Amino acid sequence: MNRVSRKTVGLLVMAGFVMAIAVSAYHALDRGLVRPLLPLERVGFDGELSRLHESDLREVLTGHLTGGLLSVDVEAIRAAVESLPWVATTTVRRVWPDALRITVDAHEPVAIWGNGALMTADAVVFRPSPLPDLALPDLAGPPGSAERVLERYRALAEQLEAVPLQPASLALNERRAWTLTLAGGGRLHLGRDSVDARLARFIAAWMEITDTGARELAVADLRYPDGFALRWQDED
Repeated sequence: MNRVSRKTVGLLVMAGFVMAIAVSAYHALDRGLVRPLLPLERVGFDGELSRLHESDLREVLTGHLTGGLLSVDVEAIRAAVESLPWVATTTVRRVWPDALRITVDAHEPVAIWGNGALMTADAVVFRPSPLPDLALPDLAGPPGSAERVLERYRALAEQLEAVPLQPASLALNERRAWTLTLAGGGRLHLGRDSVDARLARFIAAWMEITDTGARELAVADLRYPDGFALRWQDED
């Protein structure tokens, strides 16, 4: 074996030896057999925490904080925190030399959705437990219709600003027909088609009614081709 070959073999042996040491050190560190060079000592939270308990945040991190600052899996930590119902997004960053800082962006509900859920302005549905008592419109519809129902509710609420009628809930049934319930308990049956036009016709006529007094609307059926039917709450 010539001189170059011996030198090459020596370098390969040395590289293998160094790699073996590195692998052994990694596994020992991963299994907690040795103390990491930069141990993780502190975890802090900030952001939108008004609806979150720090105990819940720390509970979902159980098992994710082993190892040191360098070896901790920040993506796994992020996913664990985002599994909490109120959490929209999370940012996890290392703070030298021994801490993690977790910043939470919480969901902001704009409506109650279906049975036991809330909805954000982007029609994201989430299910906190327990459901908080919030003064929000109550929306409902078939699976996958959250965005459509929210968009329709906003459009109908904008139309109703012209009259003293306050929308409280909107439901889309399995037959794709709409029912709008007012704050006073009255219901508007809007049907499936020409919903905006039907409500516009109702609003135009409502503004001409001058003898309603303190009477509360019970039901308005707007599904007629050229008009609508009304029933008051004090009528049979």
